[in-house]
Amino acid sequence: MLRYFSVSTSTWADKVELPAFDFSGGRALNSSVGGSATFKVNDPFVAEVVTVETISPLERMLVAEEDGNAVYAGLILDVDEDLDAGTVTVSHQDVWWLLAHRYLLMARGAGAPSGAPFTLTSKTLETIAFRIVANGMDGDPADRYELPLIMNADVSGTESRTYEGFKFITVEDALQEIIKTEGGPDVDFDTQWDNGTETFRWVMRAGALTQGLWEWDATAPETEVFGAKLRTNADKVTNRVYGGGEGSGEDLMVRSAESFSGSTAPAIERFESYQEMHSGGQLQGRTNADLAAHNQPTQQFTFKIPVGGTVKLGDLILGGTCRVKTSGFRFLDAGWHDWRLIQYDFDRTWITMQMQMIGG
Repeated sequence: MLRYFSVSTSTWADKVELPAFDFSGGRALNSSVGGSATFKVNDPFVAEVVTVETISPLERMLVAEEDGNAVYAGLILDVDEDLDAGTVTVSHQDVWWLLAHRYLLMARGAGAPSGAPFTLTSKTLETIAFRIVANGMDGDPADRYELPLIMNADVSGTESRTYEGFKFITVEDALQEIIKTEGGPDVDFDTQWDNGTETFRWVMRAGALTQGLWEWDATAPETEVFGAKLRTNADKVTNRVYGGGEGSGEDLMVRSAESFSGSTAPAIERFESYQEMHSGGQLQGRTNADLAAHNQPTQQFTFKIPVGGTVKLGDLILGGTCRVKTSGFRFLDAGWHDWRLIQYDFDRTWITMQMQMIGG
């Protein structure tokens, strides 16, 4: 059973249960997911707890809980009140939204453009991802910048990055560059109650996230799999990518990557601009990764399972493997296939899974 709580974003505590008539949320690798909650405030019991103090935008967030475990958290952004319907509807977004509004800076305030660059050297890409987020939480006043976010310790490596203040690069944009470069990590922010207390926290995960395995036989008479859909898409297929870095005109830094094996498709070229790239090696890595992600048509598989079914929301770990038996698709052989869980969305009744094929 799902329960819903309002939590203060200044103390990450002050946990107040809210009786939502409807609620939606979700989680995704490497990107933001939001949702909404609707409250029937014409009910005096609901109106007593759904107040300005418990649903104030940005000062409160909503946490969905299942069996005592936090499974989603979203900062409140919008509140829509409908007097005739007797409802209040709240829109919310997860922590990725906040990271899109923090910059990588060594000095904040008027001196930000002329401040020293934020430089990371001799680290793994995963460590750089952690340090990027840590920089976004370093500011004055400290209590307004700090987040209850747990990260791994630094690990030495071969990667380096420099972020210049005058470019005002957001934490999210810097993370996306790391994620999308060759050998880059996936990133997820797990939601937790801190050691089972009344305080909320996130745990940042970065790396080759593959933990978790669940099996469903969609061909079985008593299956919990509903609404299975397969999409095979070639709209973004590219077999030659040009990546443009810093510079302009004839001085523009350009790297390319191409692969025409494994397909008889016509030549399809694409140019991508990465103006923040001033290292030829980093630009080549980004271009290589872009080609690898788009050299073949992608398949995305989705289905829904019931909330409270055999597999619970709290069991799901982004990046894990969904082993599913299906039949009847034209672009997928009948039988068992392994899919990687990249996103799930939920409401009070259903969990909708979104997956990508593992190994082709």
